Amino acid sequence: MLTLYYGEIPWISLSLALTFGFYGLAKKVIKVDSTIGLALETMIITPFALVFLAYWMCQSQIQFFDSVSTAALVIGSGVVTVLPLLFFTMSTKKVTLSLLGILQYISPTIVLLTGVFLYDENVSQAHAIALIFIWLALALFTFSSISENSKKRSALFLKKEME
Repeated sequence: MLTLYYGEIPWISLSLALTFGFYGLAKKVIKVDSTIGLALETMIITPFALVFLAYWMCQSQIQFFDSVSTAALVIGSGVVTVLPLLFFTMSTKKVTLSLLGILQYISPTIVLLTGVFLYDENVSQAHAIALIFIWLALALFTFSSISENSKKRSALFLKKEME
């Protein structure tokens, strides 16, 4: 819907969806303790982040060390970011990927509702229709999953009763 509205393919959105989906899959498949996995991820990405920061500091695009409060806020944002990542990593081991996928729609929906109702952001008709389609698809998927699980449980129950 939004692709038709804007007249071009949303490459950034598709890239984010795919990479985060594969990230969740990797977290589910790789059998590593959550904290160790997050530490390894951080060690891998840190050199790239430092090069990026150094480049932007040389270009005078960021003023990281201009004030102590700015530096403290940036460092503090890292700590605030790592906790949800740690909880996400821990949760991927305990829930199914389909449930994890559905839960990923809650945060953007809350952000959208916050923008609309608290900050008076405008939502175009195309955005509203797209959101309705997304949540209808999620409802259909959820109903289908619940129905499928219910049938499996009933079949197992009947099998046990017959034994």
